[in-house]
Amino acid sequence: MATLESLVRKIKSVEDLQSIVRTMKAMAAANLRQYERAVESLKDYHHTVELGLQIVLRQNGAKSTQKHSHRKKGSLLVVVIGTDYGFAGQFNEEIIQYALSVINLETQGIGSHVITVGGQVATGLNKYQRKIVASFPLPSSLAGVNPLVQYLLLEIERIKEAKDVEEVLLLFNRPSTSTTYIQQKVRLLPVHFDDFLVDAREWPSRSIPMYNISHEQMVQALVREYIYVNIFRSIALSMAGENASRLAAMHAAVKKIDEVSENLTMEYRQSRQNSITGELLDIISGFEALAQ
Repeated sequence: MATLESLVRKIKSVEDLQSIVRTMKAMAAANLRQYERAVESLKDYHHTVELGLQIVLRQNGAKSTQKHSHRKKGSLLVVVIGTDYGFAGQFNEEIIQYALSVINLETQGIGSHVITVGGQVATGLNKYQRKIVASFPLPSSLAGVNPLVQYLLLEIERIKEAKDVEEVLLLFNRPSTSTTYIQQKVRLLPVHFDDFLVDAREWPSRSIPMYNISHEQMVQALVREYIYVNIFRSIALSMAGENASRLAAMHAAVKKIDEVSENLTMEYRQSRQNSITGELLDIISGFEALAQ
């Protein structure tokens, strides 16, 4: 049985660990809410850009043509978004497995290239013999997302020209509930204008926006914004999913630590009681010996 001194040390260590885990849990909850607010804002902006493209295409007299499946001739570029940080459960492992399944499904007969966001994702995909053409660290806050998006845009354009890329996909985990996440795939390129004409939405006011530049310039500008907001939103969703996973992991850790703390406290009390009982028995034995 452990001594009282060792039990006291263990209880103190558990209390310190409990304090750290509770702090991490609070930080994960605060970060999750921050990224959720960013996603909500980006959702409105994304919707506005889509409406703008829809209006510009309609005003130019574009008509919807149903997309028909065709065999891809160019290669596939996949951007896999994970995390560099720990205590997030199976966050990286699950997006790696999802990426492998998507790549295997989408690259029948064509080549593929992978860009990773998060060093652990790059390491995991390398184990499966997937060549990483570029890798970027995940920013620690929303302030670092915009520079990352800019770097990704430049790298995607470079690889498109060098590798004859026909399609670009974004793969990431997104929040499902407050403490869970699911995998999502977003087609970044090519942008299919049919999507904006088939899924037509009503403009929210009577005043249709006007522009004083050419139709081609306006479409190019809106497409750039559409691509930008899709990348930004995907990263923000992934960071929200990461913190949802971390929140769940910290919640489970707090529960486990509470159980360990309770068991140690009970063991300490029992040992203390046994020690007191032993001391009392020694006193009684000594008193009896003196009385005789």
